[in-house]
Amino acid sequence: MKHQIILIGKDITSAYHGVKEFGPDFIHLLYTYETRSVTQPMFSLLPDSIQHKMHFIEAYNAGSVTNVCKKIHRDFSGEFYYNLSEGTKLMAFSAFSIAKEYGAIAFYITQQGEIVNLDTFEKYQMQSMLENEEILTLNGSELSTYDDIKDLADTTIRSAQQIKQFIESYPNENGRIQKYFDSRCGRHLSRLPERWTFPDKVSFIRKEGALQISMKDQILLDIPYPNASMLYFEGRWWETLVAAKAREWSYKQIHLPEVWQSVIFHTHSSSRIKNEVDILLNNEQKLIFIECKSGNVTQNDVYKVDAIRETYGGDISLAILASYFPVESSLHEKCKDLQIALFAPEFIAARINHLDMLPKWLDKLANSIHI
Repeated sequence: MKHQIILIGKDITSAYHGVKEFGPDFIHLLYTYETRSVTQPMFSLLPDSIQHKMHFIEAYNAGSVTNVCKKIHRDFSGEFYYNLSEGTKLMAFSAFSIAKEYGAIAFYITQQGEIVNLDTFEKYQMQSMLENEEILTLNGSELSTYDDIKDLADTTIRSAQQIKQFIESYPNENGRIQKYFDSRCGRHLSRLPERWTFPDKVSFIRKEGALQISMKDQILLDIPYPNASMLYFEGRWWETLVAAKAREWSYKQIHLPEVWQSVIFHTHSSSRIKNEVDILLNNEQKLIFIECKSGNVTQNDVYKVDAIRETYGGDISLAILASYFPVESSLHEKCKDLQIALFAPEFIAARINHLDMLPKWLDKLANSIHI
């Protein structure tokens, strides 16, 4: 029988990943007063074949840890593995000493999804990968719906590219239409008329979601697909283009990490925290939340990204604010203080090609270490 002895800290993700990687028959969870509740979300993900037992220890009492580990070895027989990725340093040192005494294998899981054998310090890549739903469940988040980016249609991407080109080619006309959508419709698509003509003869026509924008007799934008109005007026064109680049990044990774768009979570309170995430990436053990802004970024947008990350991903997750426009310097500092990665062009003209840099930028972010 294979036993895995696991130190429980504030994050349960590495504990569960160690179980998934090694497939033990029995797991022993060493918890403290502060960490018992951390283990609960994991049990619904474990197969029925894996037995488990809880063992209380004192976080800063070496004798407490060694006594519990020795008792486990006395009461059970078989192969023993120690997952020392979490817990206090004293817990890890104490447990490791018993692992050495009984000839057990002790290991540590890194943020990059690698296993370190603590006897030899040999490091190798894990064979298993946590799926988005597993990570969200471990964090206590309840998923409602999402769109898998693998299903993102080429026509939707082309529509978004057309909208981007229109915005860059006709900034005045775009600004006039968006101001009307904001002031007259409160940015609610349901309140927008099917057609409207401005005094200078700029006009738009919506029919079953398709969109055409003209100036006098010249057609400036013509998209026949039923999601065109939503993409343009709700700013989803930018989210779509960012998602397409995130998918490009995913396809270059070894494990083909999941990329989701328009992720919606269940809420059980009156909290005003937004329960929709624009884009969600899977980066080994941690999630990356991307909030896309096609307009000007405010301080409220920065706080919103931080709240989404904390609510649905926890401390181990990462947050990105992907802005189409440059962001003022004071908000750069705010993002840095909150450990939010900011992807934005440095000056207005750079916005045209800046998105092409996203895959390499994501590579650098994904491989960085976050404390």
